[in-house]
Amino acid sequence: MVIESLTWADVDPARHPFDPDTVHDVVRALAPAGGVPAPYRYDPVRGYDRAAADARWAWQRAMEQALVEHYGSWACGWNAQMGGHTADGALTVRWNGAQDSITTPEETLDAVAGALLDWRTFLEDLVGMFARHLPLPTEPHAAFAAWEATAAALVATVAARSGADEHWYPVCTLALKWFLDVAEVPGDDHDVLVDATIGGKFFSSVSPQGAEVADGAESLAAALTGITPRPDDAWPDTWPQDWPSRRSTEIPTAARRAQPAAPPAAIPDSLAAWRQVRQSARWAHVAGHVDGPAGTARDGVAEVFARRKYGAGRALAALRLARADAAGSGPLTFARLETWQREVLGVAAAPFRTTSAWARGGRERYAYDSELPSAFEACLAESADPAVPLPSRAARVYLDVLFFHPFADGNARSAALALYFVLARDGVVLDRAAALLMTRWPATDPRGAEGVARFVATLIERTRDR
Repeated sequence: MVIESLTWADVDPARHPFDPDTVHDVVRALAPAGGVPAPYRYDPVRGYDRAAADARWAWQRAMEQALVEHYGSWACGWNAQMGGHTADGALTVRWNGAQDSITTPEETLDAVAGALLDWRTFLEDLVGMFARHLPLPTEPHAAFAAWEATAAALVATVAARSGADEHWYPVCTLALKWFLDVAEVPGDDHDVLVDATIGGKFFSSVSPQGAEVADGAESLAAALTGITPRPDDAWPDTWPQDWPSRRSTEIPTAARRAQPAAPPAAIPDSLAAWRQVRQSARWAHVAGHVDGPAGTARDGVAEVFARRKYGAGRALAALRLARADAAGSGPLTFARLETWQREVLGVAAAPFRTTSAWARGGRERYAYDSELPSAFEACLAESADPAVPLPSRAARVYLDVLFFHPFADGNARSAALALYFVLARDGVVLDRAAALLMTRWPATDPRGAEGVARFVATLIERTRDR
């Protein structure tokens, strides 16, 4: 069952009885035969264990199938990475996928049960939100304001509840379509309507800014009512860090003047930390010089892209462009990255971001200033420095793209393409890359950055051995 195919009838709590007190017992009774597989552990000698990884994901799929058969199709959302509150009120995501969340058998089954309970709570919260916003007024201008407020509230609710970079946007799209259904908006083109009004405005790996939330809400309201938005609307531009702000139109003018500004969240700048790490890491000494060619019949980066749930075809097409560029001539530049990224995202342009970016559910910040594009271009040029060994150059440019976060979306794929280009330009094509590309590397640790370089060197050596 694919979560994107769920209708409101599939998930409406009123149509699907559920006893939260028995969930833990049910999960244990339904757990796939054979037990919980071993957790992910990278072995530098054996490298990435594909069979073990396949076993973990197969276990997750079997667990999902069992839950769907027992509870109904709504239960497939248990792994949508929607957060829930712990006993002390903190918001946490209990299931982050088979690779990260499979630990001990007891902890793993508790995580599945907790994730299912959080998903059900989210659906029940949507019922309450739908009830608060319905019925919608019929007078066009009043209906426009109501639709705008409802769409913004739904986006804010979903993004705030999600602690996962890769899942909040699809669930947000679903929630909007479900509300259209409950509000009895006529027509069978809800998918097209939602995509036309919010598609491309939000991205999974960057927390949405208030202006983006407002724009999407306005677009949907205009499409449904035919009313042109007023040019003097002043929606908040600081969401989600201190939303609503004093400029929010839902707060009366007098209250806006009296209300003190909320201080911004004190979240460290991961990009600034990375730039310091980049300067202090011993790139020239942590890995030896390697000459190509090194390759087998397998292409590890291509295999990782091919396994993507979404956008695999576009990612592979971009990889073919990077491969062709590496076989030609010329340096790695932002213009080259942008060409590949347009293919990855299926867009006409992929410019350098112009605002600060957020990731990891708002836990990481990548600040912006006007000199970033030129600084990033200089970092890309260093990927051809012959004084630095190839493994270090490839690792450094990979981390540069991750932490400069140049694009609004798809930076992990862009980083993989940059790594691929730098290696392939020297005749190296890794036959195993999943362990590198599927690991989250810290921005703050010079020894960790050096470890990435040594890891790339190991992957090159293993490719050569095979």
